[in-house]
Amino acid sequence: MPQLNLNFTDIPIPQESLWEDLHNEQKHLIIEAFAKLMLKAVADSHPPSPAEPIKEVAND
Repeated sequence: MPQLNLNFTDIPIPQESLWEDLHNEQKHLIIEAFAKLMLKAVADSHPPSPAEPIKEVAND
């Protein structure tokens, strides 16, 4: 089965300016949410060793 090469760089993305349209507080909340998701993903993929205390990520 041949592999398809998909090139999406020529498709315009109308949401490109979405980030610029947000207020600083909205950007901060989005960045904070992504940071929590990344921390949770790392914590879930690397269980602590018995010598390490278990840290919980706060769920707001």
